[in-house]
Amino acid sequence: MRTLLRWYSRHLKKHQVAVNMVTTGAVFFFGDMLSQQVIEKKGKDHELERTVRSVTVGSFYIAPVITFLYNFVDKVFGSSQTPLNSLKKTGIISLLSPITSAGYVICNNVLQNKPLDYTINQLKDDLPTIVLVQYKIWIPTHFILLTVVPLRHRMFLSNFVGVLWTCYLTHASNTISHVTKEVEEEEKEESSE
Repeated sequence: MRTLLRWYSRHLKKHQVAVNMVTTGAVFFFGDMLSQQVIEKKGKDHELERTVRSVTVGSFYIAPVITFLYNFVDKVFGSSQTPLNSLKKTGIISLLSPITSAGYVICNNVLQNKPLDYTINQLKDDLPTIVLVQYKIWIPTHFILLTVVPLRHRMFLSNFVGVLWTCYLTHASNTISHVTKEVEEEEKEESSE
């Protein structure tokens, strides 16, 4: 394990965003697998395209955004890991986290060629619940990470919590809400006329 951490640290120093993209992609892979197999019990009906989409959004959107955010709060508030400083950083990250979740939903829908109305309705219906769950999970996690964990290891350790979060996020963003379902049904009716 120590050798793995040394290898990870060495590569993370040289290629922080790239390493975070790979590890976050793995997190989104496992999160979506858990969502489809454990929560949704899809078995052989597993949607591989959904998993690939999830990994793509996680790697190319979530990882760079979160890496930037961690680096940003450290530049603004310094690297001090006192509880007060960590609380300030957690507050900033928490204020910006709805944007990250909204971005995930938008990217996911763009990759599925969903119409803009669908995405807007899904954001109206689902984003408040997603953000509430996000706050319950990530505010305590970020506070702990920012108080105890060095900057270069935060993304790696947050990925462990991220598997559970991703499991929820992929399920929530791929489950049709009531209003979104109504819009989808209206579109089917209009296209059949």
